[in-house]
Amino acid sequence: MEKEIYQSPYRTYRTEKTHTSSEQKIQIIVEETDLLLTLTDKADKEEIAAFCYREIREIRNLIKCWVTMYPQIQHSLEPVPCPSNTPLCIQMMCKAGQLAHVGPFAAVAGTIAQFIAAKLHAYLTEKKLPSDVIAENGGDIFCCSEKERIIGILANPKEQCTVGIKLKKEQFPLSICSSSATIGHSLSFGNGDLAVVLAKNASLADALATRYGNLLKSKQDINIVLEQAKKDSKLKIENNPFGGDSGETGVSGVFLQIDGSIGAWGEIELTAIR
Repeated sequence: MEKEIYQSPYRTYRTEKTHTSSEQKIQIIVEETDLLLTLTDKADKEEIAAFCYREIREIRNLIKCWVTMYPQIQHSLEPVPCPSNTPLCIQMMCKAGQLAHVGPFAAVAGTIAQFIAAKLHAYLTEKKLPSDVIAENGGDIFCCSEKERIIGILANPKEQCTVGIKLKKEQFPLSICSSSATIGHSLSFGNGDLAVVLAKNASLADALATRYGNLLKSKQDINIVLEQAKKDSKLKIENNPFGGDSGETGVSGVFLQIDGSIGAWGEIELTAIR
């Protein structure tokens, strides 16, 4: 029996409780980018929205400019050599594609989420406001937090989210990126319900989520993908937007789900969501 493909444009998972009483959520949509930001309620909502809108436009314009000159960056399903003198966002997408053996645009959503989170974190810090930030871009997340967080795992949008990944504050900043053959419009060559990757660098996490999703064709592939993830823990991307040791940008955890079976490896602690 064929699996049902969920392609509704409504992100119903966002109706779940995803923030504390001292935080607010701000949604910003710019063309294909649909970003949900979670941050302190002490920040002015209109001011933050205007700031993030400008930053999203800037990074999107950079990406569109280079895609116009080098269309293969957007359309190739294989790694593309990075053109010379490119901005950091393009460098990260191309490098992530090369490491994950996918096209650069497999990393675009995670890249945008991390760049906006980094900009907003710096903005809040300068304003001397609490600087915890969660940027979610269509299921690809970058989180900077001073406290423990739980990230929900939802393989079936028609069901309530009951399982999450518990993350300690020592793990942040961190990206949590997902790929699915049954949710959304993104291309996947696999059959998995969900492939979730944790890494310091969101470009790499996003690209590897795509790769693992492509490899996940049956539940017999779970162990194969987890073994690949262990090898990918040694991968590096220089020039992380949040700074820090580039050696820490490899995969730190993976969660997989297909046909009622799950697999996990790394710094993954599953917890019930009530």
